[in-house]
Amino acid sequence: MTEHMDEDGVKAEVSIPVGAVVECRRVDHPWADWSWCPVAAVIDPPKMDDWHTMVSEGDVTRFHAGTKMVTLHRKLVESYRINLALETPSLWIMLDAVEPGEAQPWKLSAITACPYDAQDLADSGEGILEQVPTPEDLVAVLVELVRAHPLPEEFRKWRRDEVKVEELKFGKEPIFAKRPGTPPSAGEARGEGDEGCKG
Repeated sequence: MTEHMDEDGVKAEVSIPVGAVVECRRVDHPWADWSWCPVAAVIDPPKMDDWHTMVSEGDVTRFHAGTKMVTLHRKLVESYRINLALETPSLWIMLDAVEPGEAQPWKLSAITACPYDAQDLADSGEGILEQVPTPEDLVAVLVELVRAHPLPEEFRKWRRDEVKVEELKFGKEPIFAKRPGTPPSAGEARGEGDEGCKG
């Protein structure tokens, strides 16, 4: 893990190597024999080749698909707050298809802790995007970075009697509704409903 401080000595950026664990499972499907799905993330994994077999039992094999450097920056703390507010703080792992003839049909292309970046990946409509739990040590780093960069004070604080409740008309979305930038669930992101990961 590497850290960079700003001119005031406050942590501004943290980079952490994160490995992606991808599961390959035999499926009964007319168009594919195997399903590939990111299932976990590992902080600072030991050095190993991409697609190293971690465990294999019957028709299920788990691979270390590769390692990406995940960089957390102070300018993205708003997105990290959204992430930490989830029931389970998450990382999003992206796999892209490779050219035919490669040993494995997918390659690791991205790992991010930013929901906005995850939304952009989902909007691309390509590859496999899966949401996995953030390792506890990385959650602690996110919390520390967010606390180091609190929200700025409001320019003007409203008095309670200045809020006109009658203006909240029927059919208008409340200001505390889910932000458009918040990514969908993994299944929604792929547009697959409950069909699971791709073959």
